[in-house]
Amino acid sequence: MGFYFRKSLSSGPFRINFSKNGISYSAGVKGARINSGPRGTYVNIGANGIYYRKKIGNISNQPNLQPIVHEHSGVHSITSASIDQLTDIDSKAFIDELTEKANKISYVNWFGFLPLIIFLTVLSIYSFEGSEVITQQEAYRHVAIIDSYVGSNIRALPDADSKVIRTAHDREEFTLLDSTKRRWLKIQFGDTIGYVVKKLAKTSTVHDERYSTSALHLVNPYFLPEIITGIILFIVLIFYLSKKDQERFAMEIQYEMDERMKPIYEQFVSKFLSFNACSRKWQYLHSQRNQDWKRNAGAGSLINRIPIAGISDHKLPNKFLKTNVKIPYIKLRNTELFFLPERLLIRRGNQFAAVFYKHLEIYGVNSRFIEDDSVPRDAQVVDYTWKYVNRNGGPDRRFNNNRRIPICVYSQYTIKSRTGVHEVITTSKVGGFDGFSNYLNQIGILQSKMKKDVAIS
Repeated sequence: MGFYFRKSLSSGPFRINFSKNGISYSAGVKGARINSGPRGTYVNIGANGIYYRKKIGNISNQPNLQPIVHEHSGVHSITSASIDQLTDIDSKAFIDELTEKANKISYVNWFGFLPLIIFLTVLSIYSFEGSEVITQQEAYRHVAIIDSYVGSNIRALPDADSKVIRTAHDREEFTLLDSTKRRWLKIQFGDTIGYVVKKLAKTSTVHDERYSTSALHLVNPYFLPEIITGIILFIVLIFYLSKKDQERFAMEIQYEMDERMKPIYEQFVSKFLSFNACSRKWQYLHSQRNQDWKRNAGAGSLINRIPIAGISDHKLPNKFLKTNVKIPYIKLRNTELFFLPERLLIRRGNQFAAVFYKHLEIYGVNSRFIEDDSVPRDAQVVDYTWKYVNRNGGPDRRFNNNRRIPICVYSQYTIKSRTGVHEVITTSKVGGFDGFSNYLNQIGILQSKMKKDVAIS
């Protein structure tokens, strides 16, 4: 049984397309129409708003899941619900498509690069053989070792008046050539032969161990043509598999905007850039009632915050995704937020969720924050306190190095949905996220005015 889902709005600007390459979303003009798409997906765009249909299984109403706020010992953990619970009913088809593509295996990796590695490994094993190369044979050497703490002269001839060719140090070792002379030992160092007095040296026998190394030798006379032929074939195969992967993973989101929508979308991007321009942005993770306000500058609660890891005015949730608009992006801890023109897309690993802006609530408040770190350049400092404070607000004289701490006003924004989205971000600039959040709320109001007509086909 198919399911027909229809939304309409007399001036609705958005439309959603399911093209042969995947799901496509549009915001456009009257009469735009597409008849078919992948896996039985159909979309019709009329003059009165958004119409779309997709053959799917039985649909059950999602429970109204509340954001997860754990509380124990006065500690609140701020986190969204499990990602498989966050998607609203209107985004289910879109998320199913996106998740399915994200979790497909890559043909080029499994049937291209992996066989190439196996081919090169096997060919190398059968084309090369190892052999032992002896670098030093086992042998016994006779040596002369200088045995005098003042060293010894090495002379050119066995004569005390002969020319000294160098001076040897105590314990220095030389190859012994002859020890038959009564007072002299004939030795060699490098290419030079000399003589040292016997009473200043002693003789010994040294055992030189055998040393060898291994070397590879080519034994397959056809190795070069085989590897060239194999690489050429694999290049062709990898190119073909890459094209197949692009077809399998491709997902196209195209937004068509008339003259009325273009300036509105320009605000969509510019408002986000204003948020990104804030000196600092944080994500709140935990809040806890302060039980020791005297040692924590008189704060009523303690906030565990981290800097927002990444912000961009355009980032795609999937490298195979194609779109003609910029997608603002915020990276939180373990969660990525992609702001499409009509909905919020959430990613954790290879799992996705999406919530239309009509199901999203974003509200902001200004709050005083005792800033123990450096003060952001765009922050408003409204007061000062002390690291260790008395009940009357003055410094506690019992503590040394009791420094003054600035109190700043920051803007705190909570992003929530009935499906379980719950994230809190803060900007150092007052109202830093106001423009963008107000814009998203206005889109949500527009979407809420759409009429639903549901029919079974």
